[in-house]
Amino acid sequence: MAIEFTYTDKNYTELGYILKGSVDIENGKYEVASNDFEITLNKQNWDTQFNKGSIFFSNDSEYGGIIDSMKVETSKNTVILKGPTFRGLLEKEYIQPPNGQSHLVLNKEANTAIQDLVSGRFDDLYVVDNVGLSDITVNYQIRDYNLLEALENMLYRADIPSRLDIKFYDGKVHLQALPIIDLSELLQVDDSYGISMTVETPNSSYNHILCLGKGEMTERLRINLYLKSDGTWTTTESEAAYTGLNRNSYKYEDTNQEDATELTNSAIKKVAEENGTNNVSIDFTSDDAELFDIVGAKEEITGISFKEQITKKILRATLNGNIQSIKIEYKVGD
Repeated sequence: MAIEFTYTDKNYTELGYILKGSVDIENGKYEVASNDFEITLNKQNWDTQFNKGSIFFSNDSEYGGIIDSMKVETSKNTVILKGPTFRGLLEKEYIQPPNGQSHLVLNKEANTAIQDLVSGRFDDLYVVDNVGLSDITVNYQIRDYNLLEALENMLYRADIPSRLDIKFYDGKVHLQALPIIDLSELLQVDDSYGISMTVETPNSSYNHILCLGKGEMTERLRINLYLKSDGTWTTTESEAAYTGLNRNSYKYEDTNQEDATELTNSAIKKVAEENGTNNVSIDFTSDDAELFDIVGAKEEITGISFKEQITKKILRATLNGNIQSIKIEYKVGD
């Protein structure tokens, strides 16, 4: 694959292309990926207008971000530019409830909800596409959540599990909700690819959570959560993917919590930490999937086979005029 990176000055006026140097970009899930970039240029190839406050981008893709720091290494005659990606910029904001309310409640079409959350932020660099047209409905409550985390959780728990799609074009970062695609039958990564793969799974993952909140005896807040086959949680036991001998329960207690939504969100987050890492480190030869899509993985020696979401996507590019070396790596799971 070939790729072009356009760079701008601090007013976002396009100045040209990054023709020589290296570009490392990491995008992915909140608190899993760093969501930042590093560009290394030889001083003689560096345009001094490409500095703090400038952006760079690959048109019609998520690759890009805004420079917030730089380092000069005189011994190597290089300039290193760093900053958050367009996804990482979303981590700079927190969502607070309206005055007089305990939560911000969003029960509406997904792109309308995204627009409510990003409107008036980031100097209008971000726009939301297809507002009111996604056929995806969210029903989510937010209280002092990081903006990126809130967007991810809100969309994942929509009536159609969805992801935040990010693309830069026409001078703006375009956002919209798109359904998560299960590629596990089409994209089954195994040793036959002839690539390096590391598989790690926990000994036993929890698939049932007993959530206990504030209260005593029969008045205590009590919620049971069951893991579904698509990886989401439900309070309906008949939808549980694991029963009988396959059930593994975790008890989560917060005796000060009286809000059911906060209790379940905290419990799910805690169990994700306790469950450890189900991940596959893979080098794809082409850009085959999107963040948060689901892929299958199989390691022939151990026989371990499972499907997980893509939670991290790393691009490493070495540019030298018309000669490019592009490498894309994916991480699956948390």
